[in-house]
Amino acid sequence: MFDADEAADAEALNAIADGCDRFTPLVALDRPHGLFLDITGCVHLFGGEAAMMRMVCEMLTVQGFTVSAAIAGTARCARTLTRQVHGRIVRDGEEADAVRPLPVSALGADAAITGGLRRAGLKTIGDVAARAPHEITARFGAGFTLLLQQALGQSDAPISPRKPLPDYIVEKRFAEPVPPKP
Repeated sequence: MFDADEAADAEALNAIADGCDRFTPLVALDRPHGLFLDITGCVHLFGGEAAMMRMVCEMLTVQGFTVSAAIAGTARCARTLTRQVHGRIVRDGEEADAVRPLPVSALGADAAITGGLRRAGLKTIGDVAARAPHEITARFGAGFTLLLQQALGQSDAPISPRKPLPDYIVEKRFAEPVPPKP
């Protein structure tokens, strides 16, 4: 057992993020949990979502890391899934079905909220989602309600890429090809 070294952990996470830059330019740190990779428009370059996830996981496993990954329409849904399952790919609109059976601890809320949910008999995310939002907000706060909505795919929070996006874009338009004469 070793004492936590937050500086070394941050340095390692940055090094991992540097390695993930080859998969997408939109890599965001999610300290201390890990990374978010916005792979929108990139997966075809790697043979699809499953192949890309496999490549990322293999790259990190070879370096000695234990990896849990998921792909979902919202970053919070993907993070919620990685706490309980590995390798899950959730299609847009299926986020709620994917997270409903997971325990409330998978949401990553603080221990007081998780304990309060369990004392109230709400053991799974589906149990919490079945309650009216105003009930959950009144008891656990608006921040938790937003967290729940994001995990269910009803709302999203944008990620903040660690590298700035380029200020320019280059575009070249070509004339439509002339069809051959019959």
